[in-house]
Amino acid sequence: MTKLTRNLHIAEKIVFVDGFSGTGKSILGPVLGSLKDVEKQRIEHIFEYLCILDKLGKIERDAAISLMRIYADLGLFNSMISREVNMRLWDDSGLLNNPDSLKYVARLLLKDGDAVLKRTKDQCPILQIMSHQIFPGLELAFSAYDNRLRVIEMVRHPLFLIDHWFSYIERYGKDSREFSLWIDFGGKTLPWFSCGWEEEFVEMKTMDKVVHSIRWLQERTDEVYHGLKEPQTHQIMFVPFEKFVTDPWPLIEQLETFVGSKRTRATGTALRKQKCPREHLMAGRGHKHYGWSKADSKKDDFEWVKEKRRFVENNASTETVKIFDELCEDYERTYKVTITGAIEQK
Repeated sequence: MTKLTRNLHIAEKIVFVDGFSGTGKSILGPVLGSLKDVEKQRIEHIFEYLCILDKLGKIERDAAISLMRIYADLGLFNSMISREVNMRLWDDSGLLNNPDSLKYVARLLLKDGDAVLKRTKDQCPILQIMSHQIFPGLELAFSAYDNRLRVIEMVRHPLFLIDHWFSYIERYGKDSREFSLWIDFGGKTLPWFSCGWEEEFVEMKTMDKVVHSIRWLQERTDEVYHGLKEPQTHQIMFVPFEKFVTDPWPLIEQLETFVGSKRTRATGTALRKQKCPREHLMAGRGHKHYGWSKADSKKDDFEWVKEKRRFVENNASTETVKIFDELCEDYERTYKVTITGAIEQK
C-alpha cells in the first residue's frame, strides 16, 4: 500500500489556541497575535477534523499526518502573502479585530513564490491556529509536528460554559450552519463527542447533555495529557480564563517564554480591546448568539455564580447536578480558582 509523506516544512513554529467552546479563546487570540512574530489567528477547521477523524480511527495515520503538515505550511504561506485575509468587520479572525493590520495589507504588495520562503526564513513567523476541543485527538498533532508544536489550552470554570453550551448543543445534526463532525446512531445525527455513549445522549434533556458532554471532553483531555511523555507536557500551557481576564500580565510573561516571543507595544492595546484586566468576570465581550449577554454592572461575580448554578439546578436531573458540582470542584482545585462560594448559600 502506498504511504503518504511530507518530510519538508515551511512552518517552524505552530501554536494551537485550543479549548472547549465558550472558554474565551477569542480573547486570547488577538493578544497572542500581538507578540513579536506571532501571526494573526487563523480559524481553519481542517485541523480539528483531522485530529478527530484520527481519534475515531476513520483515517489512515500517514494520510492524516501528511494533511496536517500540508495545511500548516499552506496556512503560513498564505498568511505571508495575505491570501485569504479576512476583511469581515465583526469576525474574531477579521483583520480589524487583530493587531498590526497594516502588516497584512502591506503583504499584498510583496512578491510571492520563492521570495515568500526567504521572508519566512528571515522573519521566523509563528503560525497561530484557533481550534475547538481538539485535545482528545492531540496525539496526531504531536505526530505531525513533534517539537515544532505548542498548545495553549484555554480553560474556564464550568459555571461560565453553561450558557454557551445550552444555547448550542441542540444544533448538532440539525443546523446546516453547524460545521463540526457528526456521527450516525440508528438514523439519529449526534455530535462526535457522544461516541461511546450515544444511547444515553439521545435520551437526555438539553442540560443533561451539556453537563455530560463537558465531563466526557474533560475526561478525554485528562487522559491524553497524563498519557503524554514529559517533553510533550512542556509543550502544553493551560490558561485559566478567570486569571487571564482579571490579571493578565503574569500569564503574558509565561506565554512569552512558552512560545519564544516578546510582547510589543500592541500587546497592551490588544488587552484593552478585550477589556482586560476587568473587575468582573462577566464584564467583557462575547457572542450574543451563543448565549452571552452584557453583564449588569450592579451584579458582582457572587450574584452571577448563584444565578448560573440555579440555571443548572432548574434544568438538570439530580444526578447531573451532582456531576456538575464535581466538575466545578475539580476545576477550582486544579487551577486554584475560587468563585463558587455562593453555591453553598443558594
